[in-house]
Amino acid sequence: MRFSYPSALMSIGFMGVSRRLVAGIGVVAVLGYAAWIGGPYFRSVLVRDAAVTTWISIAPAPIGGYTTDVLYPGEMVGENGRIARMDNPLADRTPLAQAQGELDHAQVQLAAQRALVAKLDQIVATRAQAADAYATTFKHDLDMIIASATSNSALVAQRLDIDRAEENRKSTLMHGGNSSQAALDAATAQVTERQKSLTDIRTVLDRASSRRRAADLDVFMLDDGTDTGTEMRSLDDARLSRAQAEAALEGDEAAVEAARRVVDAARAAHAKARSRDVRAPPGSLVWSMMSAPGAAVRAGTPIGSWVDCRILLVDVPVSDVEVALLHKGSPADVVIEGEQATHGSVILLRGAAATLGSADLAALAKGRTPNIGQAIVRLDPTAEEIAACPIGHSAYVDFPGVSVIDLVRARLRI
Repeated sequence: MRFSYPSALMSIGFMGVSRRLVAGIGVVAVLGYAAWIGGPYFRSVLVRDAAVTTWISIAPAPIGGYTTDVLYPGEMVGENGRIARMDNPLADRTPLAQAQGELDHAQVQLAAQRALVAKLDQIVATRAQAADAYATTFKHDLDMIIASATSNSALVAQRLDIDRAEENRKSTLMHGGNSSQAALDAATAQVTERQKSLTDIRTVLDRASSRRRAADLDVFMLDDGTDTGTEMRSLDDARLSRAQAEAALEGDEAAVEAARRVVDAARAAHAKARSRDVRAPPGSLVWSMMSAPGAAVRAGTPIGSWVDCRILLVDVPVSDVEVALLHKGSPADVVIEGEQATHGSVILLRGAAATLGSADLAALAKGRTPNIGQAIVRLDPTAEEIAACPIGHSAYVDFPGVSVIDLVRARLRI
């Protein structure tokens, strides 16, 4: 076999061209892969596909009724916190009427009990006057008996001394033969009778004195030992009845006060059922109004939505690879359309399968697609930005801690 030099040169040249072609294809493939990986990054720089947003809150109807006095989108909520009012002219007044009826009944019963206590006060006063008169008369009578018995006792004692002297004189005369035995016996009988009278009088005096001391203790006994304090017992019964009536009066007063509180609560409940405000924090911005003035809605129906412009966020579309490279607190450079650059930090990261939507955020980034993840960046707004409330404006966000090379390396796991 003969060797052909031109053929060998042609073969070697063809192999060199093939290698360069393969190398070029490889370079193109790598550059295309890098462009695919870094596409969202470059797109965010050129298009500014992020959006200024904030949390959105729904204000539901607290009661069923008709919507009135609404604030329209863009208006600020005042100090009263009202963005609309719900009026329900068909609110049930039955609980309030029942509570008012119970209060009226309790007040009538209280008035009757007060009249009873006043009447018992009069009875107690009358019986106390009668009891005082009876006690005074009873004691005065005993004092007279005691005075009379004391006087009679002294007189009888004197007569007894005279009778004893006469008996002694008769006894002396009889022993001298100048008097008879009969005269002596008559004198002795007189002394005995006088002693019996003195004993009886002293017994009466002792009993009267004992009854007088008992009368000072409100015990009024007759001569036979029975208690005759009827007026005193009647007074005690009247005082007991009054004490019972006063206790019942306190219970009626408490019942009236409780019924009045029930009426107040029923009135407040009816007022709330009749008219209630749909509220939002003072200073917040009405974002949308879902119920027109005069519309009939049920309790819990969304009436409007509001946002707080003091909390400014940025919805940033990022790839899942970039989501993996970021973390909460990562710094971010933000440029809002038409404004100077500002700074923020990441507060929330979501993969493409679980991004936040319009139910959570007031505005979504225009670069939001089904296969793009999400980073929520919080800004520290100035007073001018809060007043302007740039929600919905486009923005460019750069994360200085993540570059295109980091994205490629993360994708290639190198």
